[in-house]
Amino acid sequence: MQQIRSVVRSIKVSVAVACVTAGVALQSASAGVPAALSQAPEGAQVVIIVPSLSDFSSKLAMLNQTLGLDLDELTDALGAFKAEAGITDGLDDAGSALFVIRDLATAIQTEQEPDVLMVLPVTDYQAFIASFQGEGDAPAAAATAAGVTTVVLPDGQDGFAKESGGYAILGNTEQAVANYAAGGDAEAIGNRVGELGQHYLNNCDVAAYVDLAALAPALNEAIDKGIAEMDANFDQMAQGGMMQASDLETMQTFMSLYASAGKAIVNSADGLVIALDISEHGIGITDAIQFKPDSPVMKYLPGGGPGTSSILARLPKGPYIAAGAYDAQSLAFSDLMEAMMAEMPEGNAQFDIYRKAMPLVKQIQQYAGVFYTPDPNALMTGSGALNMLQTYKVDDSAAYLAQTKAYISSMNGTSIPMAIPSADGGEPPAMTYTTSYTDNALQLDGVQVDQYSMEVQMPPELMMQMGPAAGIMQMFTNFTGYATQADGHYLATTTLDQQLITSGLATGKTGDGMGTGDALAAVRKKAIPPGGAAEVYLSFAGIIDTVGPMAAMFGMPAIQAPEDLPPIALGLGIQGNSSAARFYVPNETTKFIIDTVKDVQAQMMGGPGGPGQQPQYGPGAPPPPF
Repeated sequence: MQQIRSVVRSIKVSVAVACVTAGVALQSASAGVPAALSQAPEGAQVVIIVPSLSDFSSKLAMLNQTLGLDLDELTDALGAFKAEAGITDGLDDAGSALFVIRDLATAIQTEQEPDVLMVLPVTDYQAFIASFQGEGDAPAAAATAAGVTTVVLPDGQDGFAKESGGYAILGNTEQAVANYAAGGDAEAIGNRVGELGQHYLNNCDVAAYVDLAALAPALNEAIDKGIAEMDANFDQMAQGGMMQASDLETMQTFMSLYASAGKAIVNSADGLVIALDISEHGIGITDAIQFKPDSPVMKYLPGGGPGTSSILARLPKGPYIAAGAYDAQSLAFSDLMEAMMAEMPEGNAQFDIYRKAMPLVKQIQQYAGVFYTPDPNALMTGSGALNMLQTYKVDDSAAYLAQTKAYISSMNGTSIPMAIPSADGGEPPAMTYTTSYTDNALQLDGVQVDQYSMEVQMPPELMMQMGPAAGIMQMFTNFTGYATQADGHYLATTTLDQQLITSGLATGKTGDGMGTGDALAAVRKKAIPPGGAAEVYLSFAGIIDTVGPMAAMFGMPAIQAPEDLPPIALGLGIQGNSSAARFYVPNETTKFIIDTVKDVQAQMMGGPGGPGQQPQYGPGAPPPPF
């Protein structure tokens, strides 16, 4: 029944538009999951739920207006859905709708479209069925013994429907509709997705439940097929002289790792929830997975650590491009890296660098880093473009500082062969590390501060291939900075900025830095899942501050971003046997991006807001700097 597939696609498009054009304030979760999930048939492998059709439609309309999207399909998404489906009467607009795939595994294995059942709430089933009968059409066929009625959809194709507990069941085949029976156990689905899955199911505007345990055989088969195809492509590249034998081994190792990781997740997982939630504050998309007890994956997701806010607060506030932190007691990153290193081929220079770093990685209890906006001159000269301050909580920070010195010094002269032919036809050219380390370069309030440098010399052959991109890359691979330790924490900068390292030491004592009383803190409350183990923030204000002046020098319109523009966020939470990864975009930030794109286009094309007119963003925004 092509029309049902078309309707389902229209729903997916509406959700995708909301996700792509914007990025959810979570309300307090109450126990349980949406009661409408009890309508899902037992054993369903995929269930998409819209807890309230009218609420979801209203939120999409609000988003459309708030962001200035001007998309007709979002003005009245429910009305558009009913028009697409040919529904004129009988639908319960305030009710919950389900879209069910009972056997996705077979569809994956046969590479065919799966059968989809629509479970739609109705106030009057007969009126609902009459919606699929145009004026002057012959009466709908009588229901079969199983209660199934043949209906004619707007595209002229036959579909099948029956009533079940206040819902209309529509499907592609008579047998699928006839065999439908409500499972009657929403709680069972909740148990399959764990604490975090239930949390987001109970606070979503639309969500998909996926029975990963049932799909595991089909997904494992699909992973194997995909890896085999990529390996074949790499073999062809090696045979054609486009890849060295050592690089072929490296790529095949990585493919094997990806396959192993994918299978480990699939085989360890029970259920998955992908949830979208919308509010006047922003949009959030969350993937929550429940893992089987004692599964291999849980070794890397122990949870229960102190979280990330305290370590990020040790870094000073200031204009930034990106900031992030992770809690190694909740997210066993070092164990994961160690497992990966065990699979890496011996004698590979790049992997040997990682292996040498493992003793340092294993000591980290918490980590935080901020990429501050660099001085505009740094982008012109290439010196100091990577303006970072990082801190690590460790057991013995003095010993850690000494070990870091030894590691940096050991990298001096390390060469890594590149996957490109040499100019003279000899050995492949190599990328070479040059490092230095100076003890006690500074004394700041009685604290010893060391200085280090790290440079990567790329071979001329690679520089020529990369063109201007090579210079940009070296801005972020060649740096000189300070390193020190205090109060059980190691600190390091990637620039020779005494004020930054001084501020880092001071903020480490006060704990009033990033994420305390700022826009980042406000976003954290909405973005980071319970049991926060990692958080990452991307600031468009910092990006504009960094590239805006340089763009203006090349004739681009000047842009001024509000200083308190909230960042985009990505967070990871671990609770019980479940984990949740959440992506969150504030509406204010999305609106700024949309308006900026419109204004820049208008100025460059000479339209409204064109040359001679400077756009203003936010109340009282100062004039652009250039």
